[in-house]
Amino acid sequence: MSVATALSRTPFRFLLVGQVVSIAGDRFNYLALVALLSTHAAVRGHDPAGALAVFAWAMMGPSLFVSPWAGAFVDRRPLVRTLLATDFARAFVVAAIPLAYAATGSLAPVYALVALAFTLNAFFLPARSAIPPRLVPPEALAAGNAILVLGGVVATVIGTALGGPLVDRFGPATALYIDAATYGVSVLALAGLLRAGVDGTSRAGVDGTSRVAGDERAPWRRAASDVAAGWRVALGTPRARGPLLAAIATWIAGGVLHVAGTAHVQRGSTAVTGLGLLLGALAVGAVLGTAITLRGERHRAPGHVPARGGALATGLIGAGAGLAGFAFAPTLPLMAAAGFVCGLFAAPVFFLSETALQEAVPEDHRARVFAARDALARAAFLATAALAAPMVHAFGDAATLAAGAGLLIALGVVTRVGGAARGGRSE
Repeated sequence: MSVATALSRTPFRFLLVGQVVSIAGDRFNYLALVALLSTHAAVRGHDPAGALAVFAWAMMGPSLFVSPWAGAFVDRRPLVRTLLATDFARAFVVAAIPLAYAATGSLAPVYALVALAFTLNAFFLPARSAIPPRLVPPEALAAGNAILVLGGVVATVIGTALGGPLVDRFGPATALYIDAATYGVSVLALAGLLRAGVDGTSRAGVDGTSRVAGDERAPWRRAASDVAAGWRVALGTPRARGPLLAAIATWIAGGVLHVAGTAHVQRGSTAVTGLGLLLGALAVGAVLGTAITLRGERHRAPGHVPARGGALATGLIGAGAGLAGFAFAPTLPLMAAAGFVCGLFAAPVFFLSETALQEAVPEDHRARVFAARDALARAAFLATAALAAPMVHAFGDAATLAAGAGLLIALGVVTRVGGAARGGRSE
C-alpha cells in the first residue's frame, strides 16, 4: 500500500515525471559526449581513456568544491524553486555544447560547459534528495524513493536503447539538443509542485534569508558555520555513516566503469551502441532489484525505522561480484549479463541509502548532509577515475575492472562489519 500512497500524491507524481524525462535525456547526453570525445581522440590518433578522464574532472571537479556550500544555500531557500532554476539554466548550457564544439573544434569549451552544467547540478541534487519527505508520509518514504529509482532506471532503459543508435546514426549534436529539451519538460513538471502548493521551504529558511535573527556575523562566517554544521551532522550521526559509505562506494564503482568499462565495451571502436545496450541491461537488473527490495519493505511495521546496513552490504557485495564477471566477460552478451547482475544488487543501495539518510537527518540539515555526501562521492569518483586511466594503460581494462570489483566487495564487508558492531542502536 505504501507504493499506492506515494503515487496518490499529485506533487510526487509531478516530481516523478520530471525526473523520468530528464534522466532519459541524460542518457542521450552521456552517450553523446562519450562519442564526441572518442571520435575527437580517434581522429588525432589518441587513446580515448585520457579524454574520458578529463571529462570526469569536468563533470565532478567544480561541483566537488561547490557542493558543500550549495547545501547550506539550498537549506535556506525553497527547494522547488531551486529545482526549477537549475533545470531551466541547464537546458541552455547543454544546448550550447554542440554549438561551442562546432565553432571551435576544441574540447576546451566542451569541458567548460560540462563543468558549468555539473556546478548547477550541485544545487539541484541536494534539493532533489531533500524534497521526498515533503511529498509522501513517513511510512511511504522508502517506497517513494524506490519509485523514483524505478522511474530512473526505466528512463535509463529508454534513453540508452534509443540514445546509442541515435548518436551513432545522427551524431552527438542531435542527442545533446534532445537532452536540452528534456530539461524544459522537467521545468514544466516541477512547476506543477508550485501549483499544488508545495514550496519546500525548510525551518532554516523560514525567514527568507540566510540571516538568523540576532546573528550579526559576516555573511561568509554564517555560510561557513552552516557548512560546518552540515558536515557535523553527516559524519557525527551514527545512523548516517553506513548509508554515506554505501553511496560513496557506488561512485567508486562508477569511476572505474567510466574509464575502464567504456574501453572494455568499445574495444578500440568509437561506436556507443554496445555501451548503450550494456547500460540498458544494467537498468533492467536495477528494475528487478528495486522491485524485490520494495516488496520486502511492504512488510515493515508502521512507524518502525528498520536497520538497513545488512541490505546495503549485500547490495555492494553482489554488485562487486557482477563487476568482476563483467571484467572477464569476452563477449557483449556476457557483459550485458554481468551488467544485469550489477544492476540487480546496486539499485537497492541507491534508494535505501537515500531513505536511510532522510530518516536519520533533521529536516533543516538535509540539503547540507546530501551536499556533503555528494562532495565525498565526487571526490571518490575523481580519485578512482584518475587512477583507472593509467591502470588501463599499464594493466588493461579487465584487470582494472577486477580491481574495482574487489574494492567494492571490500567496502560491502566493511559496511556489514560496521553495522554489526553498532548493533541495532545506530539504525
